[in-house]
Amino acid sequence: MTENMLLFARLLVLVSLFSGAAFAYDPPAEDSRLVLDRQGVRIWSYQVPNSPLYGFKAVSTVKSSLSGLVALIADTENARKWIYRTKSVEPLERNDADLSFSVRVITDFPWPFRDREAVVSGHIVQDPQTLKVRIDSNSINTQPPRACCVRMPMVEGSWIFRPIGNGMVEITMTGHADPGGYIPASAVNLLIQEYPYNTLKGLRKLIGDDRYQKSHFPNIHEPTATHGP
Repeated sequence: MTENMLLFARLLVLVSLFSGAAFAYDPPAEDSRLVLDRQGVRIWSYQVPNSPLYGFKAVSTVKSSLSGLVALIADTENARKWIYRTKSVEPLERNDADLSFSVRVITDFPWPFRDREAVVSGHIVQDPQTLKVRIDSNSINTQPPRACCVRMPMVEGSWIFRPIGNGMVEITMTGHADPGGYIPASAVNLLIQEYPYNTLKGLRKLIGDDRYQKSHFPNIHEPTATHGP
């Protein structure tokens, strides 16, 4: 594989969105293959029905409030500091009352390839019993494509934040995307771990910042001593 093809393949596995993205399909354990276990980040890949491109699931843990993690996800101005190969995230709509949003995400591609663009809507929900927070997102076509970029025809993903006690939260990130254009699926699938690994590393570097840990969302409830994970 040429150097340009290798870099192109790496970029094509990006699920461009600060939300990773939710599948209707949750893979059974026997369909998943562990592809990376490094520095507190574990990543599995799995075959998505009716698609030649694999999906991924990545898991890590951080010390954070639940609102802090939601605040980081919502901070579009700083998204490119931690979301791998993300050039910009432009907020289009945001409704804090029902915790929904839509954004335009531009993913950086090297010359001579054009950048990729995705317009994505998302929704944040919390389980009242477990307090687990889930952010689901899916691509939409409510905005015309920009001339600078190739529109990604499909982006799906999710973040799941599960409190596990002592101020720690287990993060699960999933994703699946069609980058548009042509590239062998085998090349994309070989490098599927790069996006979630580098994104979770970036998240762990920023999440302790006071701007996130002092945030509070009225609809997001934190665990208490009497309300365990």
